[in-house]
Amino acid sequence: MSDEPTLSEIQNRIRELLGRATLLRARGERREALQLTQQAIDLDERSWEAHELMGDLHLDMGRGDLALENYRRARELNQSRGVLEEKIGRAALARAARQRAASMSEALLEGMGGPSTVKRKPGLAAVLSLIVPGLGQLYNGEVIKGFIMAALFIALFGLTAVALRAHIAATPASAQGILYGPRVDIGRIVSGLFSGLSAVWVVLLACLWIYSIADAGIRASKTMTSDSTGLV
Repeated sequence: MSDEPTLSEIQNRIRELLGRATLLRARGERREALQLTQQAIDLDERSWEAHELMGDLHLDMGRGDLALENYRRARELNQSRGVLEEKIGRAALARAARQRAASMSEALLEGMGGPSTVKRKPGLAAVLSLIVPGLGQLYNGEVIKGFIMAALFIALFGLTAVALRAHIAATPASAQGILYGPRVDIGRIVSGLFSGLSAVWVVLLACLWIYSIADAGIRASKTMTSDSTGLV
């Protein structure tokens, strides 16, 4: 007497597994439902009900590509089930949406993590960083570095202005005639820039400026081809 299960027993077992999987899906326990549905497919790979339920579970979990495969397989096994066409369309839309999201995430990470693969002009990148440190990095696609440099520039510029103002305020004013209005003492401003605490901020500001210009130009030049001039 054979111990092999009969076809009727296999079908009953598949219905039992799919029934339990459907209940688990309704309760939100999709991973457990996937396991039971896979067991049903292992028992009979030609069970279109199992493939359809597997597709439903994958679609619930946002896996449009896997759902599409299961729905197509279910349609091959049962071409008379019209609802599969609608489910195939929904799975295709979910897959396209996921691919778009992945592409956007990749582009965002490229922009935040390092230079873009788009060709950049070294001259333009250097000029932008000459105007404001960090602009050249933003042009190159180095978003985080660009914002950090711009923030440091603003901070150092502010510290320099505060230190310079304090130095000038502490310096005795020169006598002025009654007929002359207020005038800008360039000598006091220059001496203030290179004395005391303001000199430290000026040196750091200059180093940041020079580094930003050089870095922007070098990074941009790496995106150019051998026949590109890099001229603005």
